[in-house]
Amino acid sequence: MTLRPTISVIITNYNYEEYVGHAIESVLSQTRLPDEIIVIDDGSTDSSPDIIRSYGDRVRAVLQSNEGIRSVTSTGYAISTGQIVMYLDADDLLYPAAVERVEKAFGPGIAKVQFDLDVIDGNGRRLGRRMPDFSGGGLSETELAREFSQTGTYRWPVTSGNAYSRNFLSQVMPVDPPVSLDGVLNTISPLYGGIITISDPQGQYRVHQRNNSRKNTGGTIAFIPNFASRIGYRKQEFNVLREHAARLGRVLPNGDFLDNELVFVNYRIMARKLSLEDGGDHNRSLLDLWIKGMIAIGRGHFRPGATLKHAIWICSVTLLPAPLAQRLIAIRFLRTHWFSNLRSLLVRSTRL
Repeated sequence: MTLRPTISVIITNYNYEEYVGHAIESVLSQTRLPDEIIVIDDGSTDSSPDIIRSYGDRVRAVLQSNEGIRSVTSTGYAISTGQIVMYLDADDLLYPAAVERVEKAFGPGIAKVQFDLDVIDGNGRRLGRRMPDFSGGGLSETELAREFSQTGTYRWPVTSGNAYSRNFLSQVMPVDPPVSLDGVLNTISPLYGGIITISDPQGQYRVHQRNNSRKNTGGTIAFIPNFASRIGYRKQEFNVLREHAARLGRVLPNGDFLDNELVFVNYRIMARKLSLEDGGDHNRSLLDLWIKGMIAIGRGHFRPGATLKHAIWICSVTLLPAPLAQRLIAIRFLRTHWFSNLRSLLVRSTRL
């Protein structure tokens, strides 16, 4: 009889009293319950600790002083025991079969299982998008490994869309990421084993004004990201990748790995249009960036409709004069906020 792997789900929370209970309930409602559920509160000043404590012995509550996301995720790994470790941000959710699907996908030599996430707003309404959108297929373990060997990167989801093997984590933890743990772990994981992709969504990623991905380094809310900072962080993550490759005797492809990531080619073009570039990008021509973007789109295994949208976007931002491109960028990053407010107004008007 084959023994089932043990699974740990680690929920990280900071001042998400309106969301943390939903995250916990989504894990407690799994068709395959985790062997342990660890909820780490990072010094919340709202009612989050009381909500977490209300679950009693159904979860392991860890209430600590505020130390930041890097400390929280490292603490979670250190106290967990599962052979598979899943992190869930407290403002995100898992679908009921997520843990079961992850367990079935794992096998010998696998470093990570990843899956798509449906994007929702602060009120839990679906926005008709996926993160990162694996619906185009073409991401078998073999194909992903080939892509990584050719480009030094691959497409991966945010924190809540990943499940890591303890065998992989035990070889690399602790790490000191420039921002959050998932960026480094996802970047280096192909060096340590296979990556399995579940193409259909197994959870929800919440986009709202207070999540970490919308904060600047000073903690202020930014609807439009600080592209230069994010490019700088990504470069640091690739430096970590090179260090691990050298340690393992693995050969990485030549070139700038950011050129192979559509997100960061877009960031570079938008930073140019906003005159907010990373210092190392001033000598890059827009034509060169556009070519890299189109190559990344072609390599991206997107559905035809998504491919067309990406192509229209990158062509528009590249070709438009800076003032018009700036307006287009603002519309893109403010659209969730506007749509959410519009829906709230419509709901209120129907109740009158």
